[in-house]
Amino acid sequence: MRRHLAGVSGLEHIPTQGPFVLVSNHTSFADHFIYETLLYGVRGDRAAFLTKADSFKGMRRLWFDAMNAVPVDRSAPARAVLDVTDRVLAAGQVLVVYPEGTRNPEPPMLEFKDGAFRFAERAGVPVVPAAVWGAQDILRKGSRLPHRGHATVAFGPPLTADLELRRSARIKDLQDRAEASITKLLETVHAVDPAARDAAARATVQVADKVLELSMSGTDTVAPKVRHDQARTLVRLARVNDPASLDAQVTAARLTGLRALKSRLLPVKVLRILRMRSGIHNVLRRDPDRLMALYLMGRWHLEAPSALGGRRTEAIRHLENAERLGGTDSRYAMAHAEALLAAGRRDDAANALTRVVQAPAPDLRTRRRQERARDQLATLGASAQGAAAQHTAEGAR
Repeated sequence: MRRHLAGVSGLEHIPTQGPFVLVSNHTSFADHFIYETLLYGVRGDRAAFLTKADSFKGMRRLWFDAMNAVPVDRSAPARAVLDVTDRVLAAGQVLVVYPEGTRNPEPPMLEFKDGAFRFAERAGVPVVPAAVWGAQDILRKGSRLPHRGHATVAFGPPLTADLELRRSARIKDLQDRAEASITKLLETVHAVDPAARDAAARATVQVADKVLELSMSGTDTVAPKVRHDQARTLVRLARVNDPASLDAQVTAARLTGLRALKSRLLPVKVLRILRMRSGIHNVLRRDPDRLMALYLMGRWHLEAPSALGGRRTEAIRHLENAERLGGTDSRYAMAHAEALLAAGRRDDAANALTRVVQAPAPDLRTRRRQERARDQLATLGASAQGAAAQHTAEGAR
């Protein structure tokens, strides 16, 4: 479905964890697959799509089962519908609801039904507005096969119910604000704004980077393989908006490096290592002060064998610049220290390790890094004391 996307913006507004109700205009059954792809990229799990039970007939049932559609009988008592939506949201999933109630491939939007907003208010979860346009050309109403076409999607900031209002007024207010947001987002997906597309690409890569950081946090409950797959999806989405995005190139190189670490076959590992270096080199040629590119190039020279071009002097040079640009983020000082140790520059390495220990430690990963730095400082200190004692003994003889 990614190849059918012409632009995506606002992915940073999607909560990465916890339940919410996504509401959108509804142009085509292809909307389901588009939102499934985008939500998976940000969250790494599947969404549930509220769908009328009448749609689950014959071969169409296989179609809707594949979309993780949740059948709802419109003639059933309201309590039965609430039981379904309560179960989805209580499980921490995203519930996707189209308030128009049916596909509507032509403007204006149909009058909204209030069910989605009742579900959100009842569960105490936010509503995330979204707009899609162009999917009606990909999977036309009445057609079973996709056609060529491109869709554009935009997400808005989450909306929460105003608890100061009475319940009926609270639901109506939430509905009105969501409808206004979707109307505005539809204007966005119809417009072609290069500056906005570049900004959307950068924001999407930032989401990908957060996904990668989460996978290395030490507290994540999702498998790293899933997180890496998410990040790859997001990088591809960023390139939909800006094919030449340097941010996307850096994160793609980072993913290639992570895949190289996991490679068991030596030829595959070597190819990925070389591809990573090529990608980073291209970025630094265009932007010599790109922080993450400097860090990755430094790590590459530190880890790559000399037969492939790894040079410790180059590792030190790149990582020194990364530490200079990286502020209080201790990962750069730690990597710089490791490069200095590899080159035998123990005093300089001790200074870098001290900076790691003195840096802020806002999370578990950083605290573990500081523990490693303290251990290495202790080892350096013990080694220095041993060398000094040996030197004294030799002098006495």
